[in-house]
Amino acid sequence: DSNILIRFFASGALCSSSVHLVLTPIDVIKTNIQTDPKKYTGPLTALRILSDEQGIGGFFAGWVPTFIGFFINGGISYTSIEFFRRYYTELAGDLASTYEIPIILGASFTTAIIGCFTLAPSETIRIRSVAQPDYAPNVIGVVQRIIKEEGAESLFSAVPAFLLKEIPFVVAKFTIFDLSTEYLYEAFPAAKEDLQLSLLVSLVGGTLGGITAAFVSNPADATISEMKKAKSDDGPIKTFNKLLAEGGANAIFRGLGVRMFFYTLVVSLQFLVYDAVRFSLGIGTDDLKLYLNVLGGALRETGGPL
Repeated sequence: DSNILIRFFASGALCSSSVHLVLTPIDVIKTNIQTDPKKYTGPLTALRILSDEQGIGGFFAGWVPTFIGFFINGGISYTSIEFFRRYYTELAGDLASTYEIPIILGASFTTAIIGCFTLAPSETIRIRSVAQPDYAPNVIGVVQRIIKEEGAESLFSAVPAFLLKEIPFVVAKFTIFDLSTEYLYEAFPAAKEDLQLSLLVSLVGGTLGGITAAFVSNPADATISEMKKAKSDDGPIKTFNKLLAEGGANAIFRGLGVRMFFYTLVVSLQFLVYDAVRFSLGIGTDDLKLYLNVLGGALRETGGPL
């Protein structure tokens, strides 16, 4: 049904872009810690320096590519994960109920691969805007200068690193979600019969999954920030090895605490925002399953965990 897919796109686009926009200051702090660790030694130091040197505006550096990138990515991701979930379910036929988790993972993997190509350009622009506040007067200027000095391919050169970031992220998110929600449903069986409790279980599972996913994907995230903070001919592998050689394990896990905090808030806020958008656009309770899938949580139609 193209109508429901359009509403999924609108819901995902509004949900993802608005939440990431609100949380831009946290992302800015994380990026500064990763790209200039000698100056920004920790979250509180970064908070103070940004406030002193750039004022409130400094905390929203790169907000335009963040909003645009996650508007497009959110819309495509929410729509494609539902499309591929239904497609793989049809392919599985009578075995669909048996392979429900692999189907969700397969849909997530496919969506993650597509998402890498939509996020890479916007993240390149955002990171450059944060790491070099005087790089260009506006987002259009940033794009023009990058293309002029490095070529259009530079906007997509971090795609391999994004794949190494997103795939572990998805695997960890869904694995931890599945294990944690299964435990919670066994501990609190009443949640299987109560929608609100089921949503709470999914929220807890999604949050735990998001924290774990932030941990396993941090090396790739740090590599992307290092690659795109300035003009560089180094690819993902060379950049990763450089980080390890210069800073060891601390370098590839730089900004981890901020990312864990960030993804906890992302899951919680998206839960609230998406639910509000879902009601306003008339998406029924059956379609709530997609929302929970995307956030790292899912419900069976009977109210139990996937």
